Amino acid sequence: MAFTAGTLADGQAATSLTTIYTVPASTKAYIKSWTIYNTNAATQTVGCYVKRSGSTARQYRQFSLDQNESADVLSPGTSIQLSTGDVLQMITTTATALDYMVTGVTEA
Repeated sequence: MAFTAGTLADGQAATSLTTIYTVPASTKAYIKSWTIYNTNAATQTVGCYVKRSGSTARQYRQFSLDQNESADVLSPGTSIQLSTGDVLQMITTTATALDYMVTGVTEA
């Protein structure tokens, strides 16, 4: 089995619940960090979700972030293990106001 570490997803959250990362076929993913940052002058409310393959999205964390404020979705020293077809999703108040980056390790 091969392990690959690095950035799994990055971009900007949308105003509708949107998938930001999907675990590829025949792969496991270990999410090590999920950081969000508000670039907008207005306070942003952000919801972070985990959706297991074939299941319903479950809210993992929610934040209200002021301008130039960031948050770590995962508590220090924790990780999320995902299987093939599992996804990470996000939603925020204003489109293109909230940057995110997800890092981790995949095992294929």
